[in-house]
Amino acid sequence: MKNLIPFLLLTLIWSCGNNDWGSKIINLEQKHNETPTTDVKRELLASYKSYLNDLKNDANAFSDISNKAATLQLDMNQYPDAIATLTESVKNYSGGTSQVANLSMLSNVLVNFAHTSNFQTAADEISKIYPDASQLKSTFSPIITNLAETMLDEKSGKWNRQKVREFIAMSRLQGAIVKNDDAAQKSLFDAANMAIAMKKYDQAMQIYDYVLANSDGFSKVPTALFLKGFTYDEHLKNYDEAKKYYNKFLEKYPNDPYATSVKGSLQNLGKSAEEIIQSFGK
Repeated sequence: MKNLIPFLLLTLIWSCGNNDWGSKIINLEQKHNETPTTDVKRELLASYKSYLNDLKNDANAFSDISNKAATLQLDMNQYPDAIATLTESVKNYSGGTSQVANLSMLSNVLVNFAHTSNFQTAADEISKIYPDASQLKSTFSPIITNLAETMLDEKSGKWNRQKVREFIAMSRLQGAIVKNDDAAQKSLFDAANMAIAMKKYDQAMQIYDYVLANSDGFSKVPTALFLKGFTYDEHLKNYDEAKKYYNKFLEKYPNDPYATSVKGSLQNLGKSAEEIIQSFGK
């Protein structure tokens, strides 16, 4: 029933607007559900894009169809096209009913698909839409909070991986643009913790590296340095790298609250739990 409601609403929108477009798209969507061939996808996408030209004065319909078009573009690995579709909708139709979904999707595509090797480019793309950091925070913050609260299915106990990706992507973008903000930094480090929980250690390391490389914008630089060493130690079992970052931490922040933990970690580096317990008795 829940899946039927959006379909009925869109059908109502189409019937009240352009009946020809509505009927054509509904038929193509049905065909796509039954036989999702490349040709059908292309035809459906072309219809979405053409229909968008008739929806310039309808924020809700434009937002909804943009979401459908971008989803199909992603399915066809058309990342630049999907970014363009979502950017236009997010930027020009901010009151649309699919605004949150479109912004979450855009963030995910920018960070996890289009600019995986150059995160700053992803942040720059979002900055073009939200040049005012305070506006970005007021837009992103409630979405990030909602993702954090809903990405774990309480009944099944399983993570919704799509929401996790969106949470990490949006937290990273917010952290990169909203400087020296406690709430933004908390979300950023929560995203790193989430990446580690999902065993996406490379993503966590990218977050720590970004903080370390942009120390003027973050107060938690010591935390990032400690956690980078800890990730090498505890999760990647790369003790040489862990030792390097632990020592670097102690050199730069000898009086930091984490210093005691770092010293203990260095003493126990590479030891098994049994070896650590035995050392207590010596």
